[in-house]
Amino acid sequence: MPPRTPARSAGKNARGLSFREAAPRPLVLLMGSDGYQAARAFQSIREAARAADPETEVTRFDAAHYEGGELLLSASPSLFGGGALIEFHGLEAMNEAAQKDLLGYVAAPDPEVILVAHHGGGNRGKGLVDAFKKVGLVIDCAPLKKDAEKLDFVQDEFKAARRRIDTEAARALVSAVGSDLAELGSACRQLIEDTDGTVDEAAVKSYFGGRVEATGFAVADAAMAGRGAAAVSLLRHAMATGVDPVPIVAALAMKVRQAAAVAGARESANSLASRLKMAPWQVQQAQEVARRFAPADLAAAVRLVAETDAMVKGASRDPRYAVERAVVSLSRYAARR
Repeated sequence: MPPRTPARSAGKNARGLSFREAAPRPLVLLMGSDGYQAARAFQSIREAARAADPETEVTRFDAAHYEGGELLLSASPSLFGGGALIEFHGLEAMNEAAQKDLLGYVAAPDPEVILVAHHGGGNRGKGLVDAFKKVGLVIDCAPLKKDAEKLDFVQDEFKAARRRIDTEAARALVSAVGSDLAELGSACRQLIEDTDGTVDEAAVKSYFGGRVEATGFAVADAAMAGRGAAAVSLLRHAMATGVDPVPIVAALAMKVRQAAAVAGARESANSLASRLKMAPWQVQQAQEVARRFAPADLAAAVRLVAETDAMVKGASRDPRYAVERAVVSLSRYAARR
C-alpha cells in the first residue's frame, strides 16, 4: 500500500505542498507549468516507490497521444508481481481518450497502484483536475516568480541536504542565476557537493562571481551604497558581456522607488512589508538605502531614473551613456550624506 500523505510542515507557505513533499499515493496531481518542479516530483515518487518495492514497473503516457484502454491494462496486476507506477505527462493537452479513461479511473482508483499526472495549466480537463483535487495528493508546480520565493527555494534545497547557507549568500545566488529554476537548483547542488560547512557569500562569489557581478542589481546595489567607482566598473563589465541597459535601469528604478517608499516611515518593517507588498528583508534594505540620501537628493534620484528609463527606451541616441550618467549621479547622491 502506498505511504500516507506527508504532513504539512509548520512553516509551509501559502503555495501548498511543494515538490519536496511528493510521495507515492494512489492518486497524485502535479499542478502548474514549471517543468523543473514537476520533474523533481516525478523523480521523488519514482525513487520512493522503487525503494519500497524494487520490482515496481513504471509506465509513462503522453496524454496527447494516449490510446483508449491503455490505463486499465497498465493498472492490472502483473503476472510477475511487483508494484505499478503510472505517469501521465501533459494533461493540459490530453486527448478525449485520456480524459475519459482518467475520469473513470479517478472515481475508483486501485489502492495498490500509484498514478501520478502532471497538468501544466489552462482550462483543458478542468473536471478531471477537480476530481483529482477531491481525492488525491496535489503538488504545487506553479513557477516561482518572486525573488523571495526563489530565496526560500535555495534555503530549502540546503535544508533538504542538511546543510546551511547564509541569507546574504542565498540572495547573491538568486541574483546570479535566479531567473531559471533548473539552473538555480543545479547551482545549489554544485555548492552542496563542492563545499563544506556553511556556505557564505564569498563561496557563492567564488563559484558564480562573474555572473553575480554582471547583474543589474549588483550595479544598483553599488550605486545606492555610494560606491561610484565599483558601480561604474560593474556597469561597464555588465554591458561588455551583453547585458542590456533596460534591465539595469529597471534595477536602479526599483531600488530608488523602494527607498522613496520607506523614507521617513515610522512603521515596523513587517507593517511596511505588508502595506507595500515587499518582503521584510527588502524593506530593511530599502531603509538602509534611504538613510544614505538627503530628502532632496532622493527626490532628484526618482526624477533621474524616470528620465534615464525614457532615454534607454528610445529618447536618447546613446543609452549606455545615459545609464552611466545615472549610476554616477546616484552614487554621488548616496555618498554626500
